[in-house]
Amino acid sequence: MKKVLHITEAFGGGVQTALYSYVHSSRHEPYEHFLLARARHNDLTKDSNHDVFAQTKWVEGGLLQFVRDANQTINDIKPDIVHLHSSKAGFLGRFLKLNRARLVYTPHCYAFEREDISGFARQLYKALEKVMLNKIDVVAGCSQRECDLAISIGAKRAELLNNYVSYQSATRVGRDHQAALNIVVLGRVAPQKDPQFLLNTLRCLNRFALNRQLDITWIGGGDRELEQALRAEDVQVTGMLPRDEVVKKLQASDLYLHTAAWEGMPLTILEAAKLHLPMVIRSIGATKDLNYPFLAQTPEDMAKQMTHCINHYDDIDFRQYTTELNETFSEEKQRLALNNIYS
Repeated sequence: MKKVLHITEAFGGGVQTALYSYVHSSRHEPYEHFLLARARHNDLTKDSNHDVFAQTKWVEGGLLQFVRDANQTINDIKPDIVHLHSSKAGFLGRFLKLNRARLVYTPHCYAFEREDISGFARQLYKALEKVMLNKIDVVAGCSQRECDLAISIGAKRAELLNNYVSYQSATRVGRDHQAALNIVVLGRVAPQKDPQFLLNTLRCLNRFALNRQLDITWIGGGDRELEQALRAEDVQVTGMLPRDEVVKKLQASDLYLHTAAWEGMPLTILEAAKLHLPMVIRSIGATKDLNYPFLAQTPEDMAKQMTHCINHYDDIDFRQYTTELNETFSEEKQRLALNNIYS
């Protein structure tokens, strides 16, 4: 039985969901998963699934304390593999006393991909990613783009570790076709998810003729000013919800919009696809190569795609496209990828 210690400085949101999926997809494999994490409390989804790990240690205090606790945990557990998640842990992990453990790193979107910082800051983040990069045995990228970026900055090995959503496909709630169409966005209300892109899209949408009324909901919470900006334009904001409530919201929805400005590989798209929920997706580095027809680069493009999907809602075979996504991002593919990376 191999011991895998997952270390993250930002446990919450997509990282939280991804870690649960790794444990679930490898549940019949010879791995024992441990977690050392500092919680991002505004992002935690209130799920009580931490017991899927053989042991969980929560870290309080600053980054120096984080490194001390990580070293102590490595000394206590003696893992075969240390799997780092997100940029801070990915950087700090290179300075840990690993003993003989192999080091795996999943960026979950490189910090130098951010578009809410200056060009100088992006170059600085890229330079930091190159520091002691040879200590990383494998970069386990959550998208092919992330793998390509890893190789481009000097990683000695990069392997695709596809995301997948660990709940079974569920039936969506039957909807009254005369009622308003429920449109949803899912994720933390923050610059990365780009609420302003949604607001600009809705303004563009006013120029198009729709055959249905719309109710718009942002499932998630975060930045208070951004939340207020959404509510000012009649977008409902739920705040962070437990996963079962998120699924219920998605089941009662008619169309999912993905507006993020940058991502590793969006789990929210896969959650919507699991429910065969029709989607319009913003075309960014992580999504532009998806085999999905309703991609949009600009708010006007998204408004046009929305109009097409809404006015032809009953004529489009959305399920065909979501089925293809589910086959591409499957549990079996993740299981095989973990075996390849951890071997």
